[in-house]
Parts: sequence; structure tokens; C-alpha cells
Amino acid sequence: MKHIPFLAVLTVGLFVAGCATRHPQVDISSAVQKRVQELSAHHALVVALPDGQIRTYDGRGLQPLFDALANNGVKDAYVYDKVTGRASSLLLAYGGAKELHTGLLSQEAIPILEKYGIKYTAPKTVPYILNRSKTGSCPMETVARNLDNAQSAYPQIKAGFEQLVNPAGSQNF
Repeated sequence: MKHIPFLAVLTVGLFVAGCATRHPQVDISSAVQKRVQELSAHHALVVALPDGQIRTYDGRGLQPLFDALANNGVKDAYVYDKVTGRASSLLLAYGGAKELHTGLLSQEAIPILEKYGIKYTAPKTVPYILNRSKTGSCPMETVARNLDNAQSAYPQIKAGFEQLVNPAGSQNF
């Protein structure tokens, strides 16, 4: 049997759709996580899809996550998000994400991640996500505070977010 270097197997796995599925003995999750980590330094949200595609999204607040849900989705994906609060965790659950790594995690998000079986890691946790002026809770964290069902929370979070970014509203989040 010919020895194939791990990097060659990884490259094929990342660029050939479904390779990891056809060859389950090749575990590329740590390599994918490493690539996602590299990309996370330059993007607000990085999504590694089960077929090996890695998508990046930029923007502020929940916008990158809404973009990911609208474009390619996060179903069974490994996701890196810079900041994850309760609203983000509900959106990840709504989209069916499998795993999350985040730079900053709200303690209010943890019960949602656990309820929906989303594995998570975070180097730092805080009681809640602050608003941009650091004077109180993030408005989206407030919108999501009493929500725990991802399916019914999605339209409420989306409406709250659209109200915040609507030019008629002068709030910053």
C-alpha cells in the first residue's frame, strides 16, 4: 500500500465535495479547524461546510450570520464567530450548526448551544454581550433574552435586527 502524506489527503478532502464522507477514516476536522482559525483573523464569521467548502463573511453584529443563513447555510457546519451571544446561538441552532468556536461567548448563549447539541469552545465567557458603547446589554441579546426555541426565535431576532439597522432608527448596537 502506497503511503499518501496527510497534507495531500487533506487538500483533496477540502477541494473535492464529499471526500470526507466517502472516506470516513480520514479525520480532517482538526485541519479544517486550523484553516478556519487562520481565516478568522480576517473575517467576522467563517463557516466550514460538511462538503469541505469554507465560506467567509464580514460585517457588524448579526449581519454576517444572517448572510451565511441566506446564502449557503450553516447546516452541520463548523463555525467561527468573533462574538456569540444568545441571539447568535439561536440563529446557529436555527441553521443547524454542528460546532462553534468563538472568541467571546455570552453565558446566556450556553443553554441554547447545549439544548441544540452544538459543541462549542471559547477562550473567554462573559455574563452577556455589551452594546457598542459598553453601557449595557447588546440590543440583540435583549431581544433574545426570553427566547429559547430557535424556529420561533428566528423571525423575532430578524425583525429586531432589521429595526436596528434601519436608517430611520438611530440606535447603535
